Amino acid sequence: MNYYKLISGSNIIGVGSSMDFRKFQKKHRIILFCTERDAQYIQYKDALYHDNWMLPVKTDLFKYESCECIQIEEDEYNTLKSALEVEEEIIVETEPPVVEENEYIDPVTEITVDYIRRVKVAEMKNTCNKTIANGIDVVLSDGENYHFSLTTQDQLNLITISSMIAAGSETVAYHADGQLCKYFDSEDMKAVIAAATSHITKYTTYYNALHYWILSLKSIEEINAIYFGVEIPDEFKSEVMK
Repeated sequence: MNYYKLISGSNIIGVGSSMDFRKFQKKHRIILFCTERDAQYIQYKDALYHDNWMLPVKTDLFKYESCECIQIEEDEYNTLKSALEVEEEIIVETEPPVVEENEYIDPVTEITVDYIRRVKVAEMKNTCNKTIANGIDVVLSDGENYHFSLTTQDQLNLITISSMIAAGSETVAYHADGQLCKYFDSEDMKAVIAAATSHITKYTTYYNALHYWILSLKSIEEINAIYFGVEIPDEFKSEVMK
């Protein structure tokens, strides 16, 4: 059995397994179960989704949405499935493109505004990811300050804990950075989850606005002047950022 996550933009919108692939049967004009090799769609709940690696869709009888359908391990599938069942928003942390240090770059053909723009966007994305992963400090009910990292795995762990709390758990086992695992009161963990969500939203929203600002810049000098934390002009601030 293989497992998959469905991504649209910056959000995980669903999960699926080998049992969820579908194809269109022309003879009876219906959707059938099929293998990954024959798939035109993957189904999540009542909706159909299509990724470019699947076979082409050749009918307009059934509505579908485009997505990225990426294979994952069973543990991640189970964690994401639990989070989606409680309608938890899951933001995708993507890796920026890497430029190899020994890669030859022709200064005449490659050092263009477009190239510098792409490198700057990748640099800002990498900084945003690191800033998010560095985590948060939260003062809990015992009056002590705790630090929690927010790597992708940490975020998935908090999603699992959120599901446990929603199911009625009054205490959950977790650990702050550099400390042994302990039982935290559910209200304390709600405070951690709220702070983590705010932290992730803040920097994801900032990077999104920064990205669109960089794309609008026309000179290498303007692009090179950008750094993570710079004040963004109002016209590039989203409603959420404002």
